Parts: sequence; structure tokens; C-alpha cells
Amino acid sequence: MKIKCLIVDDEPLARTVLRDHIGKIDSLELVGECRNALEANTEILKGGIDLVFLDINMPLMSGIELAKQIKEMPALIFTTAYSEHALEGFELDAVDYLVKPITFNRFVRAVNKATKWLSKNDNSLKEMEEIRESAVQADESFAYFKVENKMVRLMLSDIVAAESQGHYVKIYTAKENHLVYQSISQLEDRLPSGIFVRCHRSFIINIRHIRAMTYHHIETDILKVPIGRSYKASIHHIIEK
Repeated sequence: MKIKCLIVDDEPLARTVLRDHIGKIDSLELVGECRNALEANTEILKGGIDLVFLDINMPLMSGIELAKQIKEMPALIFTTAYSEHALEGFELDAVDYLVKPITFNRFVRAVNKATKWLSKNDNSLKEMEEIRESAVQADESFAYFKVENKMVRLMLSDIVAAESQGHYVKIYTAKENHLVYQSISQLEDRLPSGIFVRCHRSFIINIRHIRAMTYHHIETDILKVPIGRSYKASIHHIIEK
């Protein structure tokens, strides 16, 4: 897949330089050029653009002002003749900042950064989509659990948490609790990953029931669950998505 690029610059010569640089890199595809931020705003909102080369000093609206007003900005590389804007550019999560005249070697380094940035964000989106799919499955799915001498049917979306208790697992729901004869690892294998997360060697939590969280524990409407030391990084990573 080629990276679809947009050039935004009011100077024809600057657009020509960027156009030539883009044409030398097989992984890039130039899909448009804009002479000012207002034209760029329209093109970006249409979608389908992966990377924007955005000049800062332009009439009507600066590149900085444009980047601030678009909530879902593509990967962004600022281009300008003035290096004093660099700090503000990076505060807007720009991938890189190119000072004119832009050499091809420096351009390539910026594109490499953008490629890594896009790859990282694409993986994050895929992970989020997998979690959404798991959530839908959990809402619609159920499972049978052996409780005493009978099999009890539970909707997965109703399960708040599970706690290891010896050879049993205590499953917590908002209405009632069930003591199931199996290990917590066996239960973990049965539940959709991404929605049900191991947060402690003795606990599994349904992240959709989390009401609040600190560095040490998770709160739901019915109980407080500890976060084990070795699980802290993974649980906070999942929640922060």
C-alpha cells in the first residue's frame, strides 16, 4: 500500500521541490496539492490522505492554525523557512519538521519517521477493532458453567469478574455469584480476550464493567479487584486504548 500524500504550500517553487522528492520514493503517492490552508482543510476532511506536508507561513490561515482545528489529522510533516516554529509544531504531534530549502536526504529521513508512525497507528487501530469485535461477541454470547450439580447458563456480558478460590473460580455478576469447578487459567481460555483481562494471578476482570481504576486496584459497581505487580503494565495499556 502506498502512502497517500498531500502538499500544502502557497509557494509554487516549494510545491515543485516536494513534488519532485515524492516522485523519487516508490512508497509515496501524491494525491493533491493545495495553495492555502482553507483548500487543505477541505481535502483533508474528505479523507483518504495518510501524510500531509504542511507549510506554516501561509495567507488566510497558518499551518499551525489548520493543524489545531482538525481533530483527526493525518501524519503531519511541517515545512517552513523559519525554525523558530519547531517547538510548537512538535507540540501538535507532528512527525517531523523540515526547514527550507529541503534536501532530498533530509526529506527521506522525515518520510521514514512518518512510515513508522503510520505503521504504529495502523496496528493500534487493528487492535482496537479486534477489541470491538470481541465486545460484540461478548454481548451476544453465553456459556455454560458447572455449578454444584447443574450447568448454569451465563451471558458473558453479565460477568463482572472472576476470582480464583482453590480448585474453584468465583464468578461475579451484578445479580448473583457462582462457584465454578475449574481453574482460573481454564476460565481465562474460555473468555474473549481483549474484554476479559487477567489483572492479578487470582482475578480476571471484564473491562466493560470498570468504573474507576488506580495504579493498585480496579473498581466496579459490585467489588474492588487488585492489580498484580506483574500485570500492571498490560492492564493499563489495554485500558488506555
